[in-house]
Amino acid sequence: MRTCLLLLAALLLPVCGIATAADPYALDGDRFLFLDTFLLYSIEGAAVTVNPPRFDELVIIADRPWETGGITSYGNAFYDHLAHEYRLYYVPVCWDVPPGFCLALATSTDGIAWEKPELGAVEWKGSKANNIVIWGQREGTVIIDPNASADHRYAFLSSEPSLKTRLFTSPDGIHFTMGDEQVSSHHSDSQISTFWDGDRGAYVHYPRVVHDGLRAIGMVTTGTMDEAWPEATPMVMSRDDRDIPGVDLYTNACQKYALARKAYVGFPTPYYHYNEPSRAYLNEPTLAIGGKTNDGTIETQLAVSRDGVGWTRYRRPYIPVGKYDGLDVKIAMAIPGIFYEDDRLVQFFMGYTFTHGDTQIRHGDGGRELGGVFRVEQRIDGFTSLDFDYEGGVVITQPLTFSGSRLVLNVNTSASGEARVAILDAGGNELEGYGLADARFVNGDYLEKTAEWRDGASDVGPLAGKPVRLRFVCRGTKLHSFRFASGE
Repeated sequence: MRTCLLLLAALLLPVCGIATAADPYALDGDRFLFLDTFLLYSIEGAAVTVNPPRFDELVIIADRPWETGGITSYGNAFYDHLAHEYRLYYVPVCWDVPPGFCLALATSTDGIAWEKPELGAVEWKGSKANNIVIWGQREGTVIIDPNASADHRYAFLSSEPSLKTRLFTSPDGIHFTMGDEQVSSHHSDSQISTFWDGDRGAYVHYPRVVHDGLRAIGMVTTGTMDEAWPEATPMVMSRDDRDIPGVDLYTNACQKYALARKAYVGFPTPYYHYNEPSRAYLNEPTLAIGGKTNDGTIETQLAVSRDGVGWTRYRRPYIPVGKYDGLDVKIAMAIPGIFYEDDRLVQFFMGYTFTHGDTQIRHGDGGRELGGVFRVEQRIDGFTSLDFDYEGGVVITQPLTFSGSRLVLNVNTSASGEARVAILDAGGNELEGYGLADARFVNGDYLEKTAEWRDGASDVGPLAGKPVRLRFVCRGTKLHSFRFASGE
């Protein structure tokens, strides 16, 4: 019914106009991503589509004595402006020394080639010549705390069965100290995604919670990193009726998208359980070689949000299981962290060549055959796009106000597509000089393409601050985002 109304509105709008919204959306100079149908008044011949990233390469494997059991699915990556290097924190496994896991650090000058420096921070088998930064911890996300003193600039909020949730801090991201007090009695039993949200003025944490007996994702906000959590952790994302039985959500990698003010992206990892009664035979090969009943495959999906609380989870795999660099990956789990390069985004995922319950394989000698850390690349704003049919489509926005003098599009029409944009008043009437007949065609692939009208005119400054709508008329086009920019 909603779709019919949207289509009807698209057909009627040019003829009779529409009622003016009382409160237009204040876009200002922000970037607007087509993460969902928010801000869209009508859609005809178009739909929001998930765009998986492009696989680049396997960048880190288990090749140290403290990594003989491989690399787990937890970790995070960021550019460290204090150390002037890229950092990737990850969790290797070796059962020789209990509990068998730790937090380790790899560094890079370009985000492509990685090293495992001898840090001298943690002793392992009588030597500190290793890249370990915290022993016996794995369930957190390292961040640079913008509000902390120099001695506590790096923070790692982690969960462990006996200690529960604790805060570790460090002056350099290498030498960490655990706080005396519990932050929470909650044990996440999975990675906690943490970040500072400047727009909210709070730290945001996404631990695993249990909902209806299954893994789900919770959310907690705090004023400081060591502030105690409330007793109950609200659930913000879980399996639903669209998921098949025996699927729940393992990790989440939720984070704020740095290029837009009201955009959050998450990467929930649906876990397909082999021990579901109707398909328990899938678990038999693992059990036959000494594995666990807690077995199955895991991949990464995409979730999007405008506020970090209400999420839309897309079911198309964002990072699916499959072949990567010659390896048959059965578990593919994205980790928190996005590198914002000039012309692309870079992310990482942890890939296993074995299923979740196939634990005996971790009692070996490590190596490439176990998988490792994989690098993928994404278009700027490219997680999703508004995809227009090859035969054509029309999308009209709700009223908005902006600041700036140019309308800039992130768009790919491919060779045989085209895009035009008209600017309407709040009632749906074309504004003189900005109508569809005046709009110049866009053809090609652009991260930033300034919209133009008759004679190449592009100045939209006279409309700044006034409620307007945008009408996109496109064929065979992927429209990722738009913004209003200042200057030439």
